Amino acid sequence: MKNHLSISIATILALCLPGLAKAQFTISDSVGGTPNVSGANLQTFDGTQPSILSLSGNAFLVTGGRGFPDNYTAPYYSGSTAAYFGESPSLGYDASQYVAVESGGTATLSFSSPQSYFGLLWGSIDQNANVLSFYDNHNNLIGTVLPTQLTGVTLGDGTDPNGAAYVNIISSTPFSSVTMTTSGGLGLASFEFDDVAFATTVPEPGSATLIAAGLGVLGLVLRRKKA
Repeated sequence: MKNHLSISIATILALCLPGLAKAQFTISDSVGGTPNVSGANLQTFDGTQPSILSLSGNAFLVTGGRGFPDNYTAPYYSGSTAAYFGESPSLGYDASQYVAVESGGTATLSFSSPQSYFGLLWGSIDQNANVLSFYDNHNNLIGTVLPTQLTGVTLGDGTDPNGAAYVNIISSTPFSSVTMTTSGGLGLASFEFDDVAFATTVPEPGSATLIAAGLGVLGLVLRRKKA
């Protein structure tokens, strides 16, 4: 007997995982911190521009910089961050190459497979200006992270050692790219970052159960269609 019921995997998952397209972020930040996911891929931006990084407009790989006339301020190392990534100095302004994004610029990190964890040394964090945007593999925006969502850092002062923090972000929805932009005027509120980490993490038990339930329903539907 032919069954006229037709349903797709996307529909099943949408029913089982409402709001799948929009991510919920678990964010932690600490001055002098390190990635909180073991086995993550690391990128320090030292040497030539890595293949995962694309820069457009007023976005650059730079060294040095302490505000005017450079328009950007190097992230500040403290705690365990520099040692974890093999950077220098252990205490003081980043002496290696890092990424600076000014108004009208975009830095994009694109991954070969979807990721669920992202970390970065975010320097000179500017309130209401710097924006991290996460996109899925169809280039749909799934969510943003703003400086005001951070708790353990001094916002808007690149000369304060506590104005740079290692930020860890776990996304409920896998992402394929992350962009960094700033809305500050040219030479103001630049977005500086270094020492990125990214990883595909195992789904939380609750999410794994929901996915399994969705696939179970899909199997039942397919068996009914074959009947």
